Amino acid sequence: MKKILIVDDEIQILKSLTRMFMDTDYRIYTAQNSNDALSIIESEGIDMIISDMRMPLVDGYRLLNIVKEKYPKIIRILLSGYTEEKPMYRALLHNLAKLYIFKPWNNNDFLMNVKKLFENEDQMNSKDLIDIIDDLDQIYDSPGNCNEIIARLNEEDLNEVINLIESDPDISSCLLEVSQTAIYGVMPNSIRQAAQYIGLPNLKSFIYWASLKSSLKSDKADGGAFDTLQTHSYLTSRIFLFIYEAFLHKQPPEASMFAGLMHNIGLLIQLNSLRKKQSSGFGADASIEKLIQLDHEDYQHSHQMVGAHFIDIWDLPFSIYEATLYHHRPTDNNIVHNELVSAVNIAQAYAWRALSASDRIRVEPEVFASLNISVDDFEKRLARYLKQQKI
Repeated sequence: MKKILIVDDEIQILKSLTRMFMDTDYRIYTAQNSNDALSIIESEGIDMIISDMRMPLVDGYRLLNIVKEKYPKIIRILLSGYTEEKPMYRALLHNLAKLYIFKPWNNNDFLMNVKKLFENEDQMNSKDLIDIIDDLDQIYDSPGNCNEIIARLNEEDLNEVINLIESDPDISSCLLEVSQTAIYGVMPNSIRQAAQYIGLPNLKSFIYWASLKSSLKSDKADGGAFDTLQTHSYLTSRIFLFIYEAFLHKQPPEASMFAGLMHNIGLLIQLNSLRKKQSSGFGADASIEKLIQLDHEDYQHSHQMVGAHFIDIWDLPFSIYEATLYHHRPTDNNIVHNELVSAVNIAQAYAWRALSASDRIRVEPEVFASLNISVDDFEKRLARYLKQQKI
């Protein structure tokens, strides 16, 4: 039986949430302050904590920070009011919770999302994933200033982050490349502008992408496979952001700008491991059609799990984790961020179409319908956009 701890200084909120879980199989514990919450965690083996943001003495931000450090396996949910903008920004930056619930909430949605979080956790602790990860060689060593930049990000020092990026030619070049996948407003034309535009929460994803890209150097023997996959990732990012701007008329969820860019890192990691094992000659026939086959068929399940595993260890947002795990299964019942995953699914499919000049890669009609997008309208407008971008 899963154990859930609810922490709130308002007794009425505790009662309301306890009633919400009354007909479930979860065992519910409650606490009105952080000290009591930590005592319960220490003695009861809690699986999930749901904490209010605003509490006296030790608030929800500090409590979840402690839980994250001392008990990283506990799933964290943060309750917040819409007025708590700055604490929420910091919580997002430090990835303090997998889910952020704003008051007032919908009980059915809340319960469904709790179930989905537990299902995702069970999947990522499965023997299948453990076997896959054990079979991978060492992935890479973070090059250059990557580890130091992550440390400065965690200290919320944007100026020092920018200085470190500017001092590293590889990361600087990658940042300017990545910034061109953003389509809102004026394109940044300097490292500082790009970093400020992207913002600290999204920069964290970028640094891990830059680290991965730097470690997976292209090799003539691989038939250009890694260059093609990276090109596909950049194009997926462009189309993903195009969908949000042109059809959803908003930006992606906070800290999720690079969900499209990061979606296929599991395939990159697995192919790199395969290349190492074969030493040479890997992928000499790695045509775009072969890579599409690897993406959509041969590695469909395992590369998604591998990617999600690394997103989790890198402590990136749960929305990016879901985009990585479910980008070929956008109608899966365990998805919390359905809109975002659907947008990534469409984007990656049409990125492959653009690169292969083939329309055999399908997106299920219900995925477009879930976003209230007409397929014909999307394809016409995307074709115009790609032509304008000279893609």
